[in-house]
Amino acid sequence: MEGSSSTSTSTSHFRSISLPSRLTNPSHTSIETKINELKAWGDMVCSSKTIQKGLVGLVELFVCVDELFRSPHAKQALSPLVEDALEWSIVLLDSCNILKELIIQMKENVQILQSALRRKAGDLTVAHQIATYLCFRKKVKKSIIKNLGTLKNIEKKMRLITIQDVDHHVSMVSKILLEVNLLTISIFKTLLTFVSAKPKPTNGFQLLSKFALKSTSTHENVKVFVNEVETVDMATLSLHKSAHNNEMKDADVQMILRNLQILDVSIDGFEAGLNFLFRRLIQHRVSLLNMVVC
Repeated sequence: MEGSSSTSTSTSHFRSISLPSRLTNPSHTSIETKINELKAWGDMVCSSKTIQKGLVGLVELFVCVDELFRSPHAKQALSPLVEDALEWSIVLLDSCNILKELIIQMKENVQILQSALRRKAGDLTVAHQIATYLCFRKKVKKSIIKNLGTLKNIEKKMRLITIQDVDHHVSMVSKILLEVNLLTISIFKTLLTFVSAKPKPTNGFQLLSKFALKSTSTHENVKVFVNEVETVDMATLSLHKSAHNNEMKDADVQMILRNLQILDVSIDGFEAGLNFLFRRLIQHRVSLLNMVVC
């Protein structure tokens, strides 16, 4: 499984794109800017906010791509590529839908655990609810490993695509499609890796206290990576042990509730971003289908 600190390894293979003059106009030149912005995103610290920005950036990029493909010259250049583009559009839609379902499941389980902790039931009841959450997390991690493997295979297949015996403009449109698809897969992988978060075998509440101290005292220009999913995983493991030993403290419950709330907000951001992107991917596919019909 890939590390979650950066996606720079996923974006390092991308090349800079400069569109041919007959494929560009003032409303279309932003596609190069959007692609370069997303490449730079790959070097940022992988926080929930940067992932949300990445999803928004993808939506904006696909808007630019669809605008570009409405121009007559771009349509002509895309014509030999449209069948492959349609095939990859389905792959992206399927991948996005899998992520949407995963995030919805995360949201449901986080909210169920929040509700159980707020009721302040007995230790054994809380222990049962936490055990249910931890069981869910194990299943999610297995699913994520499988999905990451699938996305890596998709990346490999995309990189093997070669367009031969075509003019420069067709080749350039092909490169645009490839970069857009690879950037999308890269961000999908980053989100999966973020959600997979591996808890460290140590005292969860001590680590949470250190994270909280860093996040409040660090200068805003210093990048401090705190994964909300990992934070909750560590806290639930610690609280589960305390509940079983009848040693659960109210302060620990309040701490995990605060972190569950932070995670819930991040999940809402992921859900909104994926919903926007899914709709945009549908529109992208419709644009490609219209080219086939025309």
